[in-house]
Amino acid sequence: MEKRMDEMIKIFKELTKIPHCSGQTEALKNYIEAFAQRCGYHVQYDQAGNIMAYAKDSLITFQAHYDMVCIGKAPEIEIVINDGWMSAKESSLGADNGMGVAMMLYLMEKGAKADFLFTNDEEIGLIGADRLELSIKTPLMINLDSEELGKVYIGCAGGEDIFVDRTIDWREVEERGEWFRIWAEAPGGHSGVNIADNIPNALIELAGVIVKNGAMEVASINGGERINAIPRRAEAVVWVPEGVTPCIEKPNVHIEPIEQPSNNRVMKEGRTFVRAIFGFAHGVRSWNRELDLPQSSINLAQVMTDEQLKIAFSARAMANEDLQTLVEQTIAHWEALGFTCRTEGKYPAWKPVVNQLSQKVLEHYQQIVPDASYAAIHAGLECALFADKFPQLQIVSMGPTILDPHSDRERVDLDSVAKVMEVVEWILADESIL
Repeated sequence: MEKRMDEMIKIFKELTKIPHCSGQTEALKNYIEAFAQRCGYHVQYDQAGNIMAYAKDSLITFQAHYDMVCIGKAPEIEIVINDGWMSAKESSLGADNGMGVAMMLYLMEKGAKADFLFTNDEEIGLIGADRLELSIKTPLMINLDSEELGKVYIGCAGGEDIFVDRTIDWREVEERGEWFRIWAEAPGGHSGVNIADNIPNALIELAGVIVKNGAMEVASINGGERINAIPRRAEAVVWVPEGVTPCIEKPNVHIEPIEQPSNNRVMKEGRTFVRAIFGFAHGVRSWNRELDLPQSSINLAQVMTDEQLKIAFSARAMANEDLQTLVEQTIAHWEALGFTCRTEGKYPAWKPVVNQLSQKVLEHYQQIVPDASYAAIHAGLECALFADKFPQLQIVSMGPTILDPHSDRERVDLDSVAKVMEVVEWILADESIL
């Protein structure tokens, strides 16, 4: 087992040297294609950047996405290993889903009799899976993109991104006063997996401080890193009248005086906008008691100021009808405030189903992790799109324990990687499945 882990870690480290932020994955695509050909697989790819490595007479396909959410210094990744956990210094690690990719490359190096599908740009709307032009020729698929040891995932949330904008009316500041920069910092996290963890949203933290300072007027507000990440940083430029001292009571919100901006203007309705941001119900909207996870949630992901105020949200739900309701409610809220709204990147929920593959995978898993069980996840998995496109395909998802993905605290339990790989190898050796 130790030799196997050394080989997989070596492969993963090699992947981290190749930039592969979502939307910028060409270098890693070329690497994977060459690797698969070198291992003797027949390689095809499509316009979306998906790669399929076919083996002769395969009955099972393994799948992972090869793009990553780049936070902090990423794609410059400096790996740290401490007490059995791998992380990165001041950046996201890319174990989501790079560790799944590394496991697949390891299997290919060993000549596994399986097909391997590497999908592109999962992290920015499941783009690769949605635009897949390649054939899945096997009746079985194992997705390696879930993040908890001992869980056999058989369902996931659907999602849709919402973008709202409104042209800003400005007024020139003629009164005497002072200008300040205010910024808020927060831990950040995955907008699905971590949405129930009460992680502060930096945008809402910042907006709350501005709301409480009643004389403060807003020139700009910007924040959030990715549509699928809880914002970890936000900042605003504000003006206060002469004689008024800003009150900052939150330890994660900071302020400093600045020179007067060259345009010397503030938003006429800036305080209305900030109140709308502060009052928006970011987070879990309803709870699924049966699955013990959020039924629906929404992440206030990004705000940007130029000549328009632009706001982005990521909505998720475990049922398609709940997702539709949440999106419609959000649009109605912002349209009532005069914003123009549009949606992008919709993907369906994957309804939990127990089938022959999931039963066999759980049976093998429980030999290694006795309390292994079925689960669903409040995040998007490409399985939902594959299940929609290929109704006869039996699919499960599994993966090692990854904590705080989509943040610079991302880390993976290396012992869990070894155990997941052991389950995978048992499945490949089980003739009753294949």
